[in-house]
This record gives sequence, C-alpha cells and structure tokens, in this order.
Amino acid sequence: MQKIQSGQSFLFRQHGYNSTILETRMTEQVRGDCLDAALSNTAQRFPDMTQKLVERDGDYYLHPNPLSLHVANTDRFRTLGGLESGYHLIDVTYTGKLIRVAFHHALCDGRGVKPFVETLIYYYCRERYQQHFDDSGILTLDTAIDPREYEEPLPSSPFATSMETGRRITTVGYALPESTPDAQDCHRTVIEVNQGAFVSVAKGTGATPGILAAMLFSKAVLTLHPDAEAPVICNMAADMRFAIGDSPTRRNCTGSLCLPYSASESADAMSDVASSYRSMIAEQRSEDSAHEMLNMQLALFDKLDGMSTLKDKRRMMSMFDRLVLNTYVLSYVGSMRFNDFARYVESTHLYSGGIKGLTLNMVAAGNTMGFDVLQGFPGAMYAQAFADELRNLSLHCDVGATTICESGADHSHITAEQQPEHWRRTA
Repeated sequence: MQKIQSGQSFLFRQHGYNSTILETRMTEQVRGDCLDAALSNTAQRFPDMTQKLVERDGDYYLHPNPLSLHVANTDRFRTLGGLESGYHLIDVTYTGKLIRVAFHHALCDGRGVKPFVETLIYYYCRERYQQHFDDSGILTLDTAIDPREYEEPLPSSPFATSMETGRRITTVGYALPESTPDAQDCHRTVIEVNQGAFVSVAKGTGATPGILAAMLFSKAVLTLHPDAEAPVICNMAADMRFAIGDSPTRRNCTGSLCLPYSASESADAMSDVASSYRSMIAEQRSEDSAHEMLNMQLALFDKLDGMSTLKDKRRMMSMFDRLVLNTYVLSYVGSMRFNDFARYVESTHLYSGGIKGLTLNMVAAGNTMGFDVLQGFPGAMYAQAFADELRNLSLHCDVGATTICESGADHSHITAEQQPEHWRRTA
C-alpha cells in the first residue's frame, strides 16, 4: 500500500470531500457498451487510478481494488468510495451525449486525471466508430508505464531556499460581499467560446489563454464593484510539477499564483497588463518561490503526520471547511489531447459542488474553450459580466442557464476505516 501525502488536504474532512467532475460533451449519443469497453482498457493502463482507500493508525493509504470499474447510465453522480462505485475513488457515468469522469481529489489533481480522460475518449471513439485514430501523446496499453506516474511529488525534507530578494505580490484581495463560508448550494453557469478565436485574441495581447481569462474575469468583477477597497485577486491554480523535475505524477501537485487587478490595471492597455502578469507569474514560479510554496505544503503535512488520531487530524483540517479565498479562483486544466478524434467532441468542462466563494474553471477541447463559473451564492451577474467582456473583444459566446451544481458524495472516509484487517496490516 502507498501512503497518501500530497492529497491529505482532501482527506481529513469531517464529512469527506465531494467528487470533482471532468465532463466531455460528445457530438452524438453515448453508447454504454463502447464506453464500458473503453473503460476496461483505460483501467488496465492506469492501475493506480483504480485503487481504494484504506485507513490505518490515522493515516490513509491507496490499496489495489479487486473490483472492476464499470460505467453507469445515469444523470446523477454516484458516491465515491462506497458500495455503488465499488469503493473506487474514480467513477465513470454517462447520460445523453455526456461522459462524466468523477474523481476524488485525494487521488489526483486536474492535470493528473487529464491523461486518464484522454485515454478513455480515445478508446471510446475507437470502439464507437470502429476507426484507427492518432494516438500521439495518448497513454495507451502499448505505452510503457513510467513508475513516476504513481510517485508522491513532495520530497521527504524541505527544499533549501533563499527568499531574501524579489518583490512580493499583493495577496490581500477584495472580499466579495456574496461569498460566505456558510454557503448551502453551489451554482454553475457554463460559457463556451470558440477556442481558436480565444487563443488568437490572447496571442494578440501577448497573453496566454489563462492570463487572458484572468484579465477579463477580474475586469468583470471590478466593473461590478468599482468601489472595491482592495484589488481584485485572481488565485490562479498552478501545476507545480516543473518544480520537482517535470515529474509525470498524477498525484496532487498544485500551488496558487496571485494576480492583482485594480483601477490602474483597468486603465492600462491589455498588452501592458498581460506583460505585467507574465512577470508576476515568472517571479512566483522562480525556483525559490516555487520551492517555498511546496515547503509550506510539506510543513502542513508534517504537522498532520505528528498527530496520532483521525479525530485530531480532522479537527485541524476543519479550517478548510470554511476557507474562502479572496477574490476568486481560476483553474485552467489546459487543452485536452484528443488529436483527430476531437471531431467527435463538442467541449470539456471541469466542475464540482461545494464551492463557497467564486471560481472560474476553464478547459480547451475540440473547437471550444469551455468556462464554468461556480459560486456559493445564487445569481449569474459574474458570469454575465464575464460574457460581456468576451463580447467586447468580438468573441461570440454561448451562456447556459445557471443551475444548482452537485457532485457525488464521498464515503471513502467511512469505508476506509472498515477495510479487512489483512489489508490494513500490509501498510
């Protein structure tokens, strides 16, 4: 069994941690038989993703699961770590034209689940359309498994750093008046834009797609709150694998970059803001800054390891149950590698229930850049303001209805304590 280290932030929660969804919208109705065959192949290539959770002496481990993964035709999300999902931490369901991969964040992060989904869609299209497709960059059964795919990303001891030089980025951000740690429901609004047009605009301003989204969304927030007493802060999720030697690990390996936006940025040309953001990102991604960010995670996990009981660890991690970051979070999984079978894909979306503040997720797939605006309060004014900014750049966008966003419950924090003793002894 392998002890979970980097995913501990998502484990020691009193009521578990609901699933996160990477959803692929196909151009035609999904066939369950083809998807089940595709999942069988994918599971063979990703044995680490089919494991179950086992608890021993207050620690959580991944253990091989003898139960096979199978798809289900349902419009709801099944409980992870429970009987209906075979105690797995990942689950594949479909409804209509949607293929939904639900995963537990303790198992992997967004970049970690991405190759799993790419492989699943590859094998699905092969089965569904009885064609050979380009498998460049796809982890197929013919691709040797790199043992580093399973490794925990963080070292056993802190990185040596020297943080004496360099300017500090503003991290104190404007608190949205609607955001509350007591949010009851998560609301989701889907926005879709032509990927090619969006990337073209980004290049024209010297921005990456992520930077362009940050500029536009921050401007939208500031437009709604022109008297904000602090800068709008974009907390951009960052893949930190570059800081550990570009490991292909699927385990959690993320940090957060802060990008402030205030009246001064609003008055500047977009190319100037993009240039400034590039500099801020480079500074926060410098070797010392990146390692210091990872050291903070190490310190948290070391403190957890020093506690002897689940009760103590859950009490400590309860702080995350009420954490709301100011002003919003931006997560960009990247561009899905669907090669020539992308013609059967309309878009891909990343979302989860339980959002308390404001989050903007984005994924590129096929011809579409998909945005999901998630918030712990009702209404769609932030999504509509963001859509207005897109349209101001002549980017046509489709805005869906705002709906309640729910994802699957987590029973792994309960079932992990109930595993047979002979499995627990192998830890």
